[in-house]
Amino acid sequence: MMKYVLFGLSLMMFGCGTSSKKNDKPEAATMEEAFKLPYQLNAPDETVTLPKELKEISGLTYYKDDKLLCVQDEEAVVYVYDIKKKKVVKDFGFGGYGDFEGIEYVNGQVYVLESNGNLFRFEPESTQIGRTKTDLPTKTEVEGLAYDPKTKRLLIAVKSGGGASSDKAIYSYDLLNKAVFKDMQLNDTQLEGAHIDPKTYKPSGIAVHPITGEWYILTSAGKRLLITNRQARIRYSEPLNPTQFRQPEGICFAPNGDLFIASEGDGKKGYVMRFGYKK
Repeated sequence: MMKYVLFGLSLMMFGCGTSSKKNDKPEAATMEEAFKLPYQLNAPDETVTLPKELKEISGLTYYKDDKLLCVQDEEAVVYVYDIKKKKVVKDFGFGGYGDFEGIEYVNGQVYVLESNGNLFRFEPESTQIGRTKTDLPTKTEVEGLAYDPKTKRLLIAVKSGGGASSDKAIYSYDLLNKAVFKDMQLNDTQLEGAHIDPKTYKPSGIAVHPITGEWYILTSAGKRLLITNRQARIRYSEPLNPTQFRQPEGICFAPNGDLFIASEGDGKKGYVMRFGYKK
């Protein structure tokens, strides 16, 4: 039985591939013969440059009507980005400053994740802000938020843990019971089998595929896309071209399966790439 920790919830009002050798080339790895990646990661269908406010984009989620919700590292502001118009059409604040690393839109509620595990919850443009202080293991740094509709849980990806019990893990927040679970943990043997150096496995984003239910895990440090099922089985792993993916931090899906990956500017402007879903 999974161990879990209950959250304390308080409402607040705010104004508003392995590469150990220099010449090694990481390779894609298919853990299951029948698996076929439904995206061409080396050929995005569309790439859009973001305004200066999103130079440090750190998370995105599909909103509605061809719009994405985006957050950046330092400010408690949600930006509404219109995919068709290719511009920010609205923004709204939810606090002051922090280190914001993930965002998810679920059933009319916006959830924003801080690197320390705290969750903000609010309706778009609302002044009523809920803040949940999680009780993850000491010195755990998280980066990446997703929603799994099958379990009705938010998924929280650990970038670095305070020990073996939390490193390389994915926790979840049960929206119904308001409890934290450790949902999945990968080990070094699994990662090495998928051509991933365990030292570079530091997730920067996570998303659940709306059609297949698979978990897509993005790593910025190791420049990888990793796909698993809910049982912690790695199904696929592919390296990301560092020229194309300068600092990938955000990942999400449209309801039709289109994949969006956002990258920080790394000295330049941030950008979002769209990859059409190919069944």
